[in-house]
Amino acid sequence: MNDDRLSDAALGVFPEPIAIVDRALLVQKANAAWTTTFPESPLTEPSLAAALAKVLAGETPRAEVTLETRPTPHVVTIVPVPDGDSRAALVHARAAVLPAREPAPRSRDDRIPATLLRRILDRLPVTVSLVDAGGRSIFSNDTRARLLGPAAKQERETGTRELLIDPADADFAREVEARVLATGTEEIITSDVPTALGTRSMFFHLIPVEGEGAEERLVLCVGQDVTEQLRAERDLREQQDFIRQVIDSDPNLIFVKDDCGTFLLANKAFADIFGKTVDEIVGQHERELNERRRADGFLSIDHQVLGTLEERMVEEEIHWHTGELRWYQTTKRPLVRPNGEVHVLGCSVDITTRLETQRKLEEAAMEVERRAVEAFRQAEAKAALVDELDQKLAIIEAQHQEILTLSAPLLEVAAGVLAVPIVGAMTQTRAEEIMHRLLAAIVERQVASVVLDLTGLETIETHTADHLMSIVRAIRLLGADAVISGIRPAVAQTIVELGIDLSGFVTKRTLRAAIFSREVARSAAPPRRR
Repeated sequence: MNDDRLSDAALGVFPEPIAIVDRALLVQKANAAWTTTFPESPLTEPSLAAALAKVLAGETPRAEVTLETRPTPHVVTIVPVPDGDSRAALVHARAAVLPAREPAPRSRDDRIPATLLRRILDRLPVTVSLVDAGGRSIFSNDTRARLLGPAAKQERETGTRELLIDPADADFAREVEARVLATGTEEIITSDVPTALGTRSMFFHLIPVEGEGAEERLVLCVGQDVTEQLRAERDLREQQDFIRQVIDSDPNLIFVKDDCGTFLLANKAFADIFGKTVDEIVGQHERELNERRRADGFLSIDHQVLGTLEERMVEEEIHWHTGELRWYQTTKRPLVRPNGEVHVLGCSVDITTRLETQRKLEEAAMEVERRAVEAFRQAEAKAALVDELDQKLAIIEAQHQEILTLSAPLLEVAAGVLAVPIVGAMTQTRAEEIMHRLLAAIVERQVASVVLDLTGLETIETHTADHLMSIVRAIRLLGADAVISGIRPAVAQTIVELGIDLSGFVTKRTLRAAIFSREVARSAAPPRRR
């Protein structure tokens, strides 16, 4: 037997009022006939409430109460039905049979032909059968025959009833049928039925009716094929489960709130923040999950979205139930339902890592900037130091030039005679400096003779001699005489050892002798023509 809750589609089969009531005496499900017949809930009636309490407490397997409702009293039957781990009750109301009255004048309805009535019953989309107390089939319509298949013909010919029910539920169905006959109360059963059209899910309503005789009782069985409705409900549940699986696999926070701030939907990532399940979140108000100040901040943004119907994006601090603080970028947008209600759809992305990376990048940029400033400062210091060194080098160079000048001064010792005392070693640089200054002086001063005094020359080497020879040849090229004086004995010995040939040069022992010889030579020479 199928003990699941009766579906809304199944409840809709009954023409009479029927409802499922929980332990709190609240209607969980009801058909349209219930709502129409009882605009105001009858569950507050003391007699009905007391009967419900007994059935729900398990004190009695069934109860029956008569309600003095207007314009027609109703007999209410209460039976327990399974509801998961708790208990619920099936409440069925039927119009009470009023005392017999004088027969009214015969109407046209009483003269409806049996064949027409049969055609009407055959066209109904539900199965209809009538069974006597012995279990024999008195009537069945074509809808039931189509489900029975070949067995329908035998049933109609012999009256032997074929149970249109799961064989495993056959004994239970007979017990229910017997109870309906014995008590005169209606019963409801459901079953997955193997039929000629395949296995179908059926919903059966067993109704006691009176036969032609006063003591004869029959059972009217109305069956509704709810296979498609149940399949649609199953497909809907599967689709909902799929959507649930999709949003629960999303690491971002997804939630929906109504205009009062109550959560209508949340995914697992959102529920994990509070250490709760999704079912524990749904139905909770914002202030039940967050302390008042933070909740008011969240609700303020919700009201802006609801008031303007425009999307809002904010960055928020969210505290996890573990005490961890994380940052989220939350986008909230209006969600307009088909009935015109407006909810708030929110999606929050964890940006903690991004903000931490951004902070580190900013710190790194500040460090780079600090280092750049320091490097610029050091570069300026180095540039100042280089300038200072350049100045010092310029001074050193000037001093060097001055020293070179002082180490080989150009002395005008007589008219037209320059003496160049050479002190220290003769290097390439020094030779070039002496030659540059000496040649310029010869041209500028109209010098006729130059005396190179080597008295201060400590040693002489091959390259030193080469430098001296170059200077002498340059002097001669400018038309002046060159005399070498002051060759010391050690230097003369070195000149001989090195094989330096000075035979082509005029040499004097002292500077004085060289000057005197130039004076004598100038006096003996004929005057130059102008």
